[in-house]
Amino acid sequence: MVINGRARQSCSALVDNLEQPIKLEPMSKFPNVRDLIVDRSQMFDHLRRVHAWVELDGTHDLGPGPRMSQDDVQERYAYSRCMTCGCCLEACPQYDEDHYIGPQAIAQVRLFNMHPSGNMTRDERLEGIMGDDGITNCGNAQNCVQACPMGIPLTRAIYEENRETVLHGLLGWLKG
Repeated sequence: MVINGRARQSCSALVDNLEQPIKLEPMSKFPNVRDLIVDRSQMFDHLRRVHAWVELDGTHDLGPGPRMSQDDVQERYAYSRCMTCGCCLEACPQYDEDHYIGPQAIAQVRLFNMHPSGNMTRDERLEGIMGDDGITNCGNAQNCVQACPMGIPLTRAIYEENRETVLHGLLGWLKG
């Protein structure tokens, strides 16, 4: 919710540390259901659009996972901490359901595309963030990083996936 004008997790906002009187508002970027409850289903729709998971069909032995560098593991861990709270989207001046997919979905694309298993469906994820409301609509305000309660490096994900989409677009253009 928005507490004293700032999007944050209400469960971790200590009343004693807040300026009094406390003003509570629903997030403005999501449809209001009632009182402070908002409908965040568009965030989950965006995750479906970018295929933010790795398919397991059960036809092969999973065995030990692929080896990854420690740096990649650390970066992936940071992205995996996303709680889908919506604070980054509430803070983003570009975000709305029709204009910009938002940093949360882009960070999940980064999380799954960095993993060797997720790399198999990499192109599908990149296509998901290349639409009219995709990654190019980021205005680089960097409010998302400030608002994220988990300290996720959202601007790094946006930078890296923007680079990936440019390469994907160019290679697709050259192939076609």
